[in-house]
Amino acid sequence: MPMTQTDIRSFYQRYWKEQGDRAHTTDDLASSSPIEDRVMYPLYARLLRQLAVRVDGGRVLDIGCGSGRWIRFFLENFRPAFLRGMDVTPQSIELPQRWHPTAPDTRVEYRVGDITSADLAIDEPFDCINIANVLFHIPEADLFGRALANLARLVAPGGHIITTEYLPRCSMRTEWMLVRSRYEFEEQVRSVGLRIVTIRASGFFANDPMGVDGPDSGTRGYFHRVRTGIQNILNSPLDATSRTFFLDLFAEIERALLAFCGERMADIDLPAQKLVVLTRGD
Repeated sequence: MPMTQTDIRSFYQRYWKEQGDRAHTTDDLASSSPIEDRVMYPLYARLLRQLAVRVDGGRVLDIGCGSGRWIRFFLENFRPAFLRGMDVTPQSIELPQRWHPTAPDTRVEYRVGDITSADLAIDEPFDCINIANVLFHIPEADLFGRALANLARLVAPGGHIITTEYLPRCSMRTEWMLVRSRYEFEEQVRSVGLRIVTIRASGFFANDPMGVDGPDSGTRGYFHRVRTGIQNILNSPLDATSRTFFLDLFAEIERALLAFCGERMADIDLPAQKLVVLTRGD
């Protein structure tokens, strides 16, 4: 049975509470693939610098901050003047508050907030808004539209919104996600006064193969099997040296595929998760 946003929210209330109760270091809070992190982080940082996104000295908002994955990314790679983490559950706000309460040269703040809320408080707009792995967890059409409208209100003139999407040719519904097609996504973005600046593929096997059209018995099945095989290796009893070797190897495979395919195909057509950069259309 497909989950609603309310179902997903309830799950994360429990999940982040459990994670926080047993966490002793930030490593215990990791919720992303270490292969994905090795590929995504330098790619993301390079993209922000290439587009001259105002992160250093700017106002940055991380929507869906969870355990603080992207809070750490911004604090380790940039020096924003102001960084706010926002999440729909108090439980997830408590985690980055505990582990990243302050930072040199950056005013850090955390706030409970729902990007789909009609009365979401908007104070001073932001130069950079990160909203990773959030929008496709909003299956309801009205709430999705409201989330985009709020993003358009939150971003400053000349500012940028960076979201992670898949953008297949056909919309795809799973238990957890409604992955909107590239056509539907672009139309919805345009309807609230935003536009797509650029799209960068960020990895093939370290994330769900939702960028691949068709049934699991087809090409998607191959991607699933490769991803499962990689995970089986990483879940096996490896010593630290072997684990690092495999993580580096799998990350290098991702980078090699991205480089090869990027020379021959538009990033939107790659069977990968993408970083999608939006800005105001005016």
